[in-house]
Amino acid sequence: MKKIVFVLICSLMMLPVFAQTKKGDKLVGVSFGSISYTNSDSKTTYSNTPTVYNSDGNSFSISVNPNVAWFVKDNLAIGGGVSIGFYSSKSNSSNTGSTTTTESKYTQPTFYIGPLARYYFGGSSKGMPFAQANFQIGISGGNSESKTSTGSSSETKYKPKGDWNAGLSFGYEHFITPNVGFYGSIGFNYGSSKTTYEYRPSTGTGYDYTSEYSRFYIPVNVGLQVHILNKKK
Repeated sequence: MKKIVFVLICSLMMLPVFAQTKKGDKLVGVSFGSISYTNSDSKTTYSNTPTVYNSDGNSFSISVNPNVAWFVKDNLAIGGGVSIGFYSSKSNSSNTGSTTTTESKYTQPTFYIGPLARYYFGGSSKGMPFAQANFQIGISGGNSESKTSTGSSSETKYKPKGDWNAGLSFGYEHFITPNVGFYGSIGFNYGSSKTTYEYRPSTGTGYDYTSEYSRFYIPVNVGLQVHILNKKK
Protein backbone atom coordinates (compact mmCIF):
# COMPACT_ATOMS: atom_id res chain seq x y z
CA MET A 1 0.00 0.00 0.00
CA LYS A 2 2.80 2.41 0.91
CA LYS A 3 4.51 1.68 -2.42
CA ILE A 4 1.30 2.48 -4.33
CA VAL A 5 0.86 5.82 -2.50
CA PHE A 6 4.52 6.66 -3.15
CA VAL A 7 4.15 5.92 -6.87
CA LEU A 8 1.01 8.06 -7.09
CA ILE A 9 2.69 11.01 -5.38
CA CYS A 10 5.73 10.76 -7.65
CA SER A 11 3.48 10.56 -10.72
CA LEU A 12 1.61 13.72 -9.70
CA MET A 13 4.87 15.57 -9.08
CA MET A 14 6.11 14.62 -12.55
CA LEU A 15 3.05 15.98 -14.34
CA PRO A 16 3.72 19.13 -16.38
CA VAL A 17 2.52 22.19 -14.50
CA PHE A 18 0.17 23.67 -17.08
CA ALA A 19 -3.39 24.79 -16.42
CA GLN A 20 -5.97 24.27 -19.17
CA THR A 21 -7.29 27.33 -20.99
CA LYS A 22 -8.69 25.57 -24.06
CA LYS A 23 -12.16 25.90 -25.58
CA GLY A 24 -14.69 23.80 -23.66
CA ASP A 25 -12.81 23.85 -20.34
CA LYS A 26 -14.32 25.47 -17.26
CA LEU A 27 -13.09 27.79 -14.50
CA VAL A 28 -14.29 27.53 -10.90
CA GLY A 29 -12.73 29.62 -8.20
CA VAL A 30 -12.98 32.00 -5.30
CA SER A 31 -11.10 35.12 -4.28
CA PHE A 32 -10.84 37.16 -1.12
CA GLY A 33 -10.58 40.92 -0.97
CA SER A 34 -11.08 43.85 1.38
CA ILE A 35 -10.21 41.87 4.50
CA SER A 36 -9.40 44.35 7.25
CA TYR A 37 -9.59 44.99 10.98
CA THR A 38 -9.08 48.44 12.44
CA ASN A 39 -8.80 49.61 16.03
CA SER A 40 -8.81 53.36 16.59
CA ASP A 41 -8.46 55.86 19.43
CA SER A 42 -8.71 59.61 18.95
CA LYS A 43 -8.71 62.85 20.95
CA THR A 44 -9.82 66.12 19.40
CA THR A 45 -9.30 69.64 20.77
CA TYR A 46 -10.44 73.04 19.49
CA SER A 47 -8.86 76.46 19.97
CA ASN A 48 -12.14 78.06 21.08
CA THR A 49 -13.04 75.59 23.86
CA PRO A 50 -11.18 73.60 26.54
CA THR A 51 -13.40 70.57 25.92
CA VAL A 52 -11.61 67.44 24.71
CA TYR A 53 -13.58 65.03 22.55
CA ASN A 54 -12.64 61.36 22.84
CA SER A 55 -13.55 58.42 20.64
CA ASP A 56 -12.45 54.79 20.41
CA GLY A 57 -13.71 51.93 18.32
CA ASN A 58 -13.03 49.08 15.94
CA SER A 59 -14.23 47.86 12.56
CA PHE A 60 -14.05 44.67 10.50
CA SER A 61 -14.72 43.98 6.82
CA ILE A 62 -14.41 41.01 4.49
CA SER A 63 -15.40 40.19 0.92
CA VAL A 64 -15.65 36.70 -0.66
CA ASN A 65 -15.98 36.41 -4.44
CA PRO A 66 -16.80 32.98 -6.01
CA ASN A 67 -16.88 32.71 -9.81
CA VAL A 68 -17.51 30.23 -12.63
CA ALA A 69 -16.77 30.61 -16.35
CA TRP A 70 -16.50 28.55 -19.55
CA PHE A 71 -13.85 28.90 -22.22
CA VAL A 72 -15.78 29.84 -25.36
CA LYS A 73 -12.49 29.88 -27.26
CA ASP A 74 -8.87 29.23 -26.36
CA ASN A 75 -7.77 31.53 -23.51
CA LEU A 76 -11.12 33.40 -23.34
CA ALA A 77 -13.58 32.47 -20.58
CA ILE A 78 -17.07 33.93 -20.18
CA GLY A 79 -19.13 33.45 -17.03
CA GLY A 80 -20.34 35.15 -13.90
CA GLY A 81 -19.49 35.81 -10.31
CA VAL A 82 -20.91 37.00 -7.04
CA SER A 83 -19.41 39.14 -4.31
CA ILE A 84 -20.54 38.67 -0.72
CA GLY A 85 -19.31 41.23 1.76
CA PHE A 86 -19.79 42.22 5.38
CA TYR A 87 -18.78 45.33 7.30
CA SER A 88 -19.30 46.14 10.97
CA SER A 89 -18.07 48.84 13.31
CA LYS A 90 -18.52 49.87 16.91
CA SER A 91 -17.44 53.10 18.62
CA ASN A 92 -17.71 54.89 21.96
CA SER A 93 -17.50 58.66 22.29
CA SER A 94 -17.39 61.14 25.16
CA ASN A 95 -16.10 64.60 25.99
CA THR A 96 -14.65 66.29 29.07
CA GLY A 97 -17.46 68.85 29.13
CA SER A 98 -20.20 66.31 29.83
CA THR A 99 -20.77 63.04 31.66
CA THR A 100 -22.82 61.66 28.76
CA THR A 101 -21.28 58.88 26.69
CA THR A 102 -22.51 57.53 23.35
CA GLU A 103 -22.19 54.04 21.89
CA SER A 104 -22.71 53.52 18.16
CA LYS A 105 -22.96 50.28 16.16
CA TYR A 106 -23.11 49.84 12.39
CA THR A 107 -23.51 46.72 10.23
CA GLN A 108 -23.75 46.39 6.44
CA PRO A 109 -24.01 43.10 4.49
CA THR A 110 -23.64 43.35 0.70
CA PHE A 111 -24.38 41.07 -2.24
CA TYR A 112 -23.38 41.67 -5.87
CA ILE A 113 -23.88 39.50 -8.95
CA GLY A 114 -23.01 39.90 -12.62
CA PRO A 115 -21.16 38.65 -15.73
CA LEU A 116 -17.40 38.52 -16.24
CA ALA A 117 -14.95 37.83 -19.05
CA ARG A 118 -11.33 36.71 -18.50
CA TYR A 119 -8.59 36.45 -21.12
CA TYR A 120 -5.26 34.67 -20.54
CA PHE A 121 -2.28 35.70 -22.61
CA GLY A 122 1.45 34.96 -22.81
CA GLY A 123 2.96 33.26 -19.84
CA SER A 124 4.57 29.84 -19.51
CA SER A 125 4.02 26.46 -17.88
CA LYS A 126 4.53 28.12 -14.48
CA GLY A 127 1.89 30.79 -14.83
CA MET A 128 -0.07 33.14 -17.06
CA PRO A 129 -1.13 36.79 -16.82
CA PHE A 130 -4.76 37.68 -17.53
CA ALA A 131 -7.13 40.59 -17.96
CA GLN A 132 -10.70 40.51 -16.65
CA ALA A 133 -13.74 42.72 -17.25
CA ASN A 134 -16.81 42.58 -15.03
CA PHE A 135 -20.15 44.24 -14.35
CA GLN A 136 -22.25 43.74 -11.21
CA ILE A 137 -25.50 44.92 -9.72
CA GLY A 138 -25.82 44.84 -5.97
CA ILE A 139 -28.02 44.81 -2.93
CA SER A 140 -26.49 46.49 0.09
CA GLY A 141 -28.60 47.15 3.15
CA GLY A 142 -27.48 48.19 6.59
CA ASN A 143 -28.44 49.25 10.07
CA SER A 144 -26.95 51.60 12.64
CA GLU A 145 -27.85 52.17 16.27
CA SER A 146 -26.79 54.88 18.68
CA LYS A 147 -27.39 54.87 22.45
CA THR A 148 -26.40 57.40 25.11
CA SER A 149 -25.81 56.89 28.81
CA THR A 150 -28.83 59.15 29.52
CA GLY A 151 -31.21 56.66 27.90
CA SER A 152 -31.89 58.27 24.52
CA SER A 153 -31.30 56.28 21.35
CA SER A 154 -31.81 56.27 17.59
CA GLU A 155 -31.82 53.74 14.76
CA THR A 156 -31.20 54.22 11.05
CA LYS A 157 -32.01 51.65 8.40
CA TYR A 158 -30.45 51.74 4.92
CA LYS A 159 -32.52 50.59 1.94
CA PRO A 160 -30.78 50.49 -1.47
CA LYS A 161 -32.64 51.81 -4.51
CA GLY A 162 -29.97 50.92 -7.05
CA ASP A 163 -26.32 49.90 -6.90
CA TRP A 164 -23.94 48.86 -9.70
CA ASN A 165 -20.25 48.77 -10.54
CA ALA A 166 -18.09 47.90 -13.54
CA GLY A 167 -14.37 47.53 -13.95
CA LEU A 168 -11.26 46.07 -15.47
CA SER A 169 -8.56 44.17 -13.59
CA PHE A 170 -5.18 42.66 -14.39
CA GLY A 171 -3.64 39.70 -12.62
CA TYR A 172 -1.29 36.76 -12.71
CA GLU A 173 -2.09 33.11 -12.00
CA HIS A 174 0.64 30.80 -10.71
CA PHE A 175 -0.02 27.11 -11.44
CA ILE A 176 0.67 24.77 -8.52
CA THR A 177 -0.73 21.68 -10.31
CA PRO A 178 -1.76 21.05 -13.94
CA ASN A 179 -5.24 22.35 -13.19
CA VAL A 180 -5.02 24.50 -10.05
CA GLY A 181 -3.57 27.96 -9.62
CA PHE A 182 -3.25 30.79 -7.13
CA TYR A 183 -3.76 34.28 -8.48
CA GLY A 184 -3.60 37.91 -7.49
CA SER A 185 -5.14 40.88 -9.27
CA ILE A 186 -5.54 44.63 -9.08
CA GLY A 187 -8.15 46.63 -10.91
CA PHE A 188 -9.99 49.86 -11.56
CA ASN A 189 -13.70 49.99 -10.75
CA TYR A 190 -16.39 52.64 -11.03
CA GLY A 191 -19.79 52.38 -9.41
CA SER A 192 -22.93 54.29 -8.50
CA SER A 193 -25.60 53.81 -5.86
CA LYS A 194 -28.79 55.32 -4.51
CA THR A 195 -29.89 54.68 -0.91
CA THR A 196 -32.86 55.69 1.24
CA TYR A 197 -32.23 56.20 4.97
CA GLU A 198 -34.94 55.81 7.59
CA TYR A 199 -33.94 57.66 10.77
CA ARG A 200 -35.98 56.83 13.88
CA PRO A 201 -35.10 58.45 17.25
CA SER A 202 -36.44 57.17 20.58
CA THR A 203 -37.99 60.60 21.19
CA GLY A 204 -39.21 63.12 18.65
CA THR A 205 -40.16 62.65 15.02
CA GLY A 206 -38.17 60.54 12.61
CA TYR A 207 -37.59 61.29 8.96
CA ASP A 208 -36.39 59.71 5.70
CA TYR A 209 -33.79 60.97 3.26
CA THR A 210 -32.16 59.75 0.06
CA SER A 211 -28.51 59.87 -0.95
CA GLU A 212 -26.95 59.28 -4.36
CA TYR A 213 -23.22 58.95 -4.93
CA SER A 214 -20.65 57.59 -7.34
CA ARG A 215 -17.29 56.12 -6.51
CA PHE A 216 -14.00 55.09 -8.09
CA TYR A 217 -11.90 52.49 -6.30
CA ILE A 218 -9.00 50.09 -6.81
CA PRO A 219 -9.89 46.50 -5.79
CA VAL A 220 -7.10 44.09 -4.83
CA ASN A 221 -7.89 40.36 -4.70
CA VAL A 222 -6.12 37.04 -4.12
CA GLY A 223 -7.72 33.69 -4.86
CA LEU A 224 -7.71 30.06 -5.94
CA GLN A 225 -8.72 28.97 -9.45
CA VAL A 226 -9.54 25.42 -10.62
CA HIS A 227 -9.46 24.56 -14.35
CA ILE A 228 -11.85 21.70 -15.15
CA LEU A 229 -11.17 19.85 -18.42
CA ASN A 230 -13.84 19.35 -21.03
CA LYS A 231 -15.22 15.80 -20.58
CA LYS A 232 -14.67 15.13 -24.29
CA LYS A 233 -10.95 15.37 -23.65
